[in-house]
Amino acid sequence: MARAYVAALRAGAALEAARANIALAESLQKLANDQKEIGTGTGIELVRAGVVLANERQRLTLIENEHRRSLLQLARLLNIGLDAELELTDSLAMPEANTPGLADALAAARENRKDLTAQTLRERAARRNYEAVKWERLPSVQAFGDYGAIGLDVESALATRTYGATLRIPIFDGGRRDARRAEAAIQLRSDHIRTEDLRKQVEIDVRIAHDALTASSAQVTVAEEGLQLATRELEQARRRYEAGVTASIELVSCLG
Repeated sequence: MARAYVAALRAGAALEAARANIALAESLQKLANDQKEIGTGTGIELVRAGVVLANERQRLTLIENEHRRSLLQLARLLNIGLDAELELTDSLAMPEANTPGLADALAAARENRKDLTAQTLRERAARRNYEAVKWERLPSVQAFGDYGAIGLDVESALATRTYGATLRIPIFDGGRRDARRAEAAIQLRSDHIRTEDLRKQVEIDVRIAHDALTASSAQVTVAEEGLQLATRELEQARRRYEAGVTASIELVSCLG
């Protein structure tokens, strides 16, 4: 749904740009007609302006169709009537960039990536299992005790006590303990390799995303500068054409 919303926003922005081009082309045609009437323009200038206006109107028709298609797609995803009038309140303006430093981004990723957290916990469990199997070689001491009464009734009952201790020294177990220890070591090594590989993959993802964000911010800055320069170029070409210094073809090239 988010992709459909952004597509509708983009189509709306393209529609606004197309309408602005229509207004500029109409202004160019009127200017060419006025100059022809006062004798400072030629017929070819008026024809060229008419061609530009016709092309922009054709482009506007295609963009309007695309805009309606994007709104219908968004209405379908929102499960509302297809005849409803949608008004998008957001815009495609570039938000104020707050790019974190690479070190901060890496630390946040290592802390918040759920797959890395889960793999780290699996490695920790495998390590504890390996250590538990390793400590099975040590002797163990168990103590036990019991207290009760024996007799036919309460008055003749006698107190009984049982207690003792057991010392267990593992010597021979048919190699089962060594097999479990080897299996636990293999599992620990495997989980450690997976953890390190996933940690490196997380770092690669963060570095790529950080570079892409930095490049996108730079592209937006360059695009804004290019738009300002193009607007200034169009204004200068329009003033030159109004003054009769140049032909309309220079203004048409700026419009395209």
